[in-house]
Amino acid sequence: MIMKLVCILLTLHLFSNMINSQSLQGSFESKFKRYQKNESFVGEETQSWHTVVWKGERIYKQIVLWSSYDINNLSYDISALIKGNDQISSSNIKLSFGKYIKGDPEARSCSAYPTHEVAVEIIDALSNEPHTSITSQDPLKLWVIIDVPEATVAGVYTGNITVKGVDTPLIFNLELKVVDYTLPDVSNWSFHLDLWQFPVNNLDRYNDANWSNKITTWSDEHFDLIEPAYRLLANVGQKVITTYIKDGALGAESMVKWIKKTDGTWEYDFTVFDKYVTKLMSWGITEQISCFSPVGWNESQIPYWNESTNQKATLNAPLNTSTYSTRWNHFLTAFKIHLDEKGWFDKTVLYLDEVSEAKLNNVISVVHGNDPDWKLGIAYSHGLSNESKSHFYDISGILEDASNQGITEGKVSTFYTSCTQKNPNNYITPENNSAEMTWMCWHALSQGYDGYLRWAYDYWRLSDPFDARDGAHTAGDFSMIYRSSNTDPVNFLSSLRLEMLREGIEDFEKIKILKDALLTSTNPADHVKLELLNSVVLKFNKTSGVNAEEFVREGQNVINDIVDVTSSYIIPDNSYVTGKIRAYPNPLDGNTVTIELPDVYNKKVHVAFLSSNGCVIQEDEIDSFSNTGKVYLSKYIPKGVYFLKVSYENRSYTIKLLAL
Repeated sequence: MIMKLVCILLTLHLFSNMINSQSLQGSFESKFKRYQKNESFVGEETQSWHTVVWKGERIYKQIVLWSSYDINNLSYDISALIKGNDQISSSNIKLSFGKYIKGDPEARSCSAYPTHEVAVEIIDALSNEPHTSITSQDPLKLWVIIDVPEATVAGVYTGNITVKGVDTPLIFNLELKVVDYTLPDVSNWSFHLDLWQFPVNNLDRYNDANWSNKITTWSDEHFDLIEPAYRLLANVGQKVITTYIKDGALGAESMVKWIKKTDGTWEYDFTVFDKYVTKLMSWGITEQISCFSPVGWNESQIPYWNESTNQKATLNAPLNTSTYSTRWNHFLTAFKIHLDEKGWFDKTVLYLDEVSEAKLNNVISVVHGNDPDWKLGIAYSHGLSNESKSHFYDISGILEDASNQGITEGKVSTFYTSCTQKNPNNYITPENNSAEMTWMCWHALSQGYDGYLRWAYDYWRLSDPFDARDGAHTAGDFSMIYRSSNTDPVNFLSSLRLEMLREGIEDFEKIKILKDALLTSTNPADHVKLELLNSVVLKFNKTSGVNAEEFVREGQNVINDIVDVTSSYIIPDNSYVTGKIRAYPNPLDGNTVTIELPDVYNKKVHVAFLSSNGCVIQEDEIDSFSNTGKVYLSKYIPKGVYFLKVSYENRSYTIKLLAL
C-alpha cells in the first residue's frame, strides 16, 4: 500500500514538472491591435522593442503571451531602463492587463441595434490587477505603459521585462531613445478635450446593487466614489467640467435647485453646483464649466420645487414664450451674480446640444439680452450659418459638417463624432480600431480645430460593468471607461480607446512644438522638414479615418524621424551589431547612398530600398571589395521616410533614411 502511494505521488510530481516545463511563447505586438477572445497571435515574433520618445511622454506597447498548455503562477519582473549612470526607474513602467468587453459584431449607425443579440468579446479595458495564469486556448494580452520623466537625460536607455513561471523565463528587451524634446505637463496641454460627464449614473449603478446601503446623491461618499474616475479624466487632458443647471438636460439631474417660494417668488440653490465644480477643479479639470442647458432635451419644461405643495412640479415654458423668457432671464441674473462671486463667470459656457438653427435666435436673444458677456456653446449636427456662429464662444460640429469658416480668433472650435459615424469612432467591434481615437487628434490638426468632443465619458445604464452594448447604438457609444464592479471596492479601468486618444493628444502637442521650432529656424533643411510634416498632417481629412492606423503610423514615424537627428539609427533584425554601419547622406540629397560596412570584404551584399510601409522600391546586389558600397537609386524619391535593408551572410540590418 505504501509503495502504491509513493508511485502515485511520484507520478503526480512528474506530471506537475512536465506541465511546468512547457515553454511559454510571446511577442511584442502593435498597440493598436485589439484581440477577440481566443484569437491567436499572427505575425513575426519579436522580443525586442526599439522606439523614440520625448521627455514627459507616455508610450504604449502590447505584449502577447501564449502556450500549448495551461500555465499558472506567472510573475513579472520589470527592470529600470539604464543609460550609464542615468536611468528611468522601474516605477515609471507599468503593466496593464487586457480585459474582455462585450461588444457588437459590426459597426452600425444610430439606433441600428434595438437588441444586441450577439456579443463579441474584445479586449478594451485595462486592469492593473496582474494576470498570473494563461490557458492554451486564449493568449494573454498585456500593455507596457511607460511615463518618461521630464528630467530624463537624452540618450539610449535599455532594460527588460521578464515573464517567469516556467523553466525558461521569457525576456522582453526594451530600448528607448530619449530625444532632447519635452512635452509640457498634461495640465498645460493646449488640446481642448471635452468628454461629457454623468456623475449620477455611476452612483445609480452602485445603489442598484447596494439597495440596503445606498449612498446619497452629492454626499461626500458620492464624491469619494467618482473621484478616481475624474482624476483619470483630468490626466487624459480634459478641459471641461460638465454641469447641469436644469433637471432633464441631457437626461441628468440638475445641480441647481429651482425653488418657487410660497409667496410666488423664485430662488435658486447653487450648493451642489458649487461643491461639484470645486471638487473637479481640485482634481485637475479647471479650464471651462459647461452648463446644460437653456434649451435642449426637455426644452419646453422647467422642473422645480414647489414650496406650497412641498413637492416637485413642472413649469410649462416653451421656447419663444414670455414664460420661457421671464424664468430664464430671472435665473440667469441670479446665476451670473453667483458666478461673479465665485470668480467663475469667465469660465462658464451655457451649452446647447444639437439644437436646430431655427431655434437659436430665440435662445440667443434671451441669453444675450440678459447680459451680452454670457458665453454660449453648441454641438451642431447640421450646417451652422456664419451669422449663428458669431454668437457662440465654443463651437463643435459633427465630423462631416464641422468647419472653421466664420469662427473668429479667441473662440473654441472642435469637432465631434456621434452614433452616426461607423468609423472613425469609439465603438467596440472587430471593425473598429483603437487608432481611430488617435486619428481624432490628427484630424483636429489637419482642419485647424482646437480639439475633440464626445458626449459620454461614463453614461452607464447596464448592471454588467463589462458590457458596452448599452442602448440601441453600437457598443461603446455610451462610455470611455469601465468600473470594476458595482460594489465596494469600485475601481475605474481605463480603456484602449481612451489611452489611444491620450496618445493622439500627445501627438497634437508634439506637432505644435515642432512647427513652432521649424518655422522659426534659419536652417533651410528645417523648412523642408516642416513641409514634410504639414503634408502628412493634411492627409487626415474628413474621409481618412477608415484607414486610421495606416495614417497614424505614418504620422508618428515622421515625427520620430524629424526629432531623431542620429544619421544612422540601426535596427538589428537578427544578429549582433559588431561595428557601426552607416548610410549617408542622411537625409538624402541625391540619388546615391553610400553604405559603410565594417569588416566586410569580398562579399555579396543584398540591399533593399523600402518605403515607410515596407514596400520594396528597389533591390540591388553589390560587391563589397572594401568596407564601403554605393547604391544608385534609379527612381525619383519623393519627400518622406524610407528604410534601407542591408543583408549579407546571416546578418541583416535596417537603417532609417529621410528624403527632404
